[in-house]
Formats: sequence, C-alpha cells, structure tokens
Amino acid sequence: MLAPGRDQITGSMRPNDDCLVFTATFGGTTALLEGDADRPVERRVVEEHPEAMLLKVAHHGSVSGTSADLLAAAHPRYAVISVGARNVYGHPRREVLERLQQAGVKTYRTDEEGAVSFYLDGKSVTPDVALLH
Repeated sequence: MLAPGRDQITGSMRPNDDCLVFTATFGGTTALLEGDADRPVERRVVEEHPEAMLLKVAHHGSVSGTSADLLAAAHPRYAVISVGARNVYGHPRREVLERLQQAGVKTYRTDEEGAVSFYLDGKSVTPDVALLH
C-alpha cells in the first residue's frame, strides 16, 4: 500500500487524503490503483517510484491528480479513467488527458467505452473493452 502512509493520521477534513493507493502485481505485470488521490498524496506516491504497466487514473481524471511526475515515475503503458458520462465536474479534465497523451499512455474512458477490463498474465497487460449499445 502506497497511501495512506503508516504514519498518516486518517479522518482529516480532506477525505481524499485518506484514499487508498496501491499496486497489484502478478508476475512481471503491475497495476497502480490511485483511488481519489490528489496532489499531496501523489507526491508521496512518486517518492516510492511505483512502476506500473497499468494506471487507474486518480479521482476520475480530476485536474488535481495524475501529474506529469507520477507518469514519469510509473511509466504506464495503459490508463483507465473511471468516470460517468456528462458528469457535472467536467471529468476527465483536458489537462489530464493531455498529460497522458504526452506520456504516450493508451487511455480508456468508461464514459466513452463503457466497462473496460484489463488482464495481467504476468508478462503483459491486455485491455478488453465492452461494447456499448
């Protein structure tokens, strides 16, 4: 588990500071799952150098997460943004999508593609997109 830290006092006034951030590894494949992490949480995560082939984008693509530093540390090949269509927050934010594109990350969005599954077989990550009807 990368966040919250062992020394972190949870129950803060900023609930996103308490979100879970962790990696799931199978063989030589790793996914970095960020929950609702924002800048302060991501700064701590970057210090751990969490390389991952798959990134679950933080906070539905909010501008406060998925920093260029995180992308440089993790080097993800794929990313998924779990976000509702036409949400009132304007997620995912254009800035986040641009950072992902600049980092060369193939990005999937649940608001556009529906359910997306990723299979980690120990050697590679394979995306599987559900067909929207």
